[in-house]
Amino acid sequence: MTRASLKANQIAVKIVGEKGVSKLTNGFRKLANNKTPVWLPETPQANNHKLEESLETLVKSDRKVVYVPSCASRTMGQQSNASDQRSLTEVTLSLIKKAGYEVIIPSRIHDQCCGMPYDSKGMTDIATQKATQLEQSLWEASYEGEYPILMDTSPCAKRSIENFTRPLEILEPTGFASKYLVPHLDITPTDETVMLHVTCSSRKMGLENTMLKLAEQCSSNVVVPEHIACCGWAGDKGFTTPDLNAAAVEPLKEQVPEGCTRGFSNSRTCEIGLSHHSGIAYQSILYLVDEVSNPL
Repeated sequence: MTRASLKANQIAVKIVGEKGVSKLTNGFRKLANNKTPVWLPETPQANNHKLEESLETLVKSDRKVVYVPSCASRTMGQQSNASDQRSLTEVTLSLIKKAGYEVIIPSRIHDQCCGMPYDSKGMTDIATQKATQLEQSLWEASYEGEYPILMDTSPCAKRSIENFTRPLEILEPTGFASKYLVPHLDITPTDETVMLHVTCSSRKMGLENTMLKLAEQCSSNVVVPEHIACCGWAGDKGFTTPDLNAAAVEPLKEQVPEGCTRGFSNSRTCEIGLSHHSGIAYQSILYLVDEVSNPL
């Protein structure tokens, strides 16, 4: 449903333009007493990447990783003005391939979820059920914990680490790239000035310095804005309670250096609000790593 809605949005923008879609959507939101999602120009396009087809072209290797694309990254592509229009799933597979890893995708991936969307809405029974289902699938896919597991969105990784009971190595993009990818890549850092947002889930996992170090390995000029600990997107509340996001990142735009056009983070939904309030496109830090790296 999410992917279909994003496709419909793309078509509507082409037909009536951004101003027309904004007027219609946000006008309906007022009539609905703000119970429907707000429309933003940074609303992602649909992710049309065929994950299973891409796996057929990847390498076979003794080094293996289980890749779990989140619900958000499976359905959401990039905003229309992002310089790299590849989906996060495409970029992640590209980077893993460069580092010489074989990718394992868990069974029934399109039915898998860490349970966070349900838990945030009080549906705790379903959330627990989905988390248990995912843990069993990852236990099998990783050969009972033999291989590391990459979750491409940091909040999903944090929730899984907190809820899983089996000895599985769960990593979000920063931790996985630093530990498993960088040693097998030839990285030539760019001189481009880039912004970096460390998500609250990454901070709680103690990854703030790791994320900054990874960014500095890829760019000689990394800017971490002050006074922004959390973006306030809060799962999907940025769509329904946009004032929360606006207040949390209010100091962001004034800290974007002149000439800076890109920012990086590690949560697809957080990147929507960051892009909207900064005036530059935010993407996963894996885009930056992929851009500046080559196989050894």
